[in-house]
Amino acid sequence: MDLSMQSVNQAEEQLVSELARLGINYLSRQSADKSSQVYAPHELIAGLVCQPSSRVRSALIALMLAYPSYAVYVPRALRLLKTDQAQTLRFFYTAAVILQKMYAQGLQPSLGTEWRNLPDLFSDELGLTGDLPAARLRNLARLHARWSGENLNWAGTYENAAQHLLRRWDREKAW
Repeated sequence: MDLSMQSVNQAEEQLVSELARLGINYLSRQSADKSSQVYAPHELIAGLVCQPSSRVRSALIALMLAYPSYAVYVPRALRLLKTDQAQTLRFFYTAAVILQKMYAQGLQPSLGTEWRNLPDLFSDELGLTGDLPAARLRNLARLHARWSGENLNWAGTYENAAQHLLRRWDREKAW
């Protein structure tokens, strides 16, 4: 493995470790060691978006669902990103806004007094339409596919992050 691949893996491992420290434990790690690096919220947000691994990038959705107070750091994180990365942040953040409405019943009890609605920062900018959350998520997925040129199941990708988070929280309560 070359040095650049090691540094990419190390950066991913540190981000996943930071998420685990914050209680977002569904991502597997190569090591049980705790990272010595603590990220400022805007750096964590930007760091997740910059990762080559889609599993780590999509964890941004889980972060926003678990820590809706981090929404205030999104504009600052945008300034750290290249244009394409900033657009990815807009899509994933907007997915979190929609998913928060779809999964409010599961999120609210887990967050308790930390619950707050994520402000919708980018729907107008993205040209997102639809009244119901499910329709908005499908429309966001279509916009993301058109923008990225990748005809992936973006709606499934978004939902997967929320479902992983909620399933992990349910398991932790049962333990």
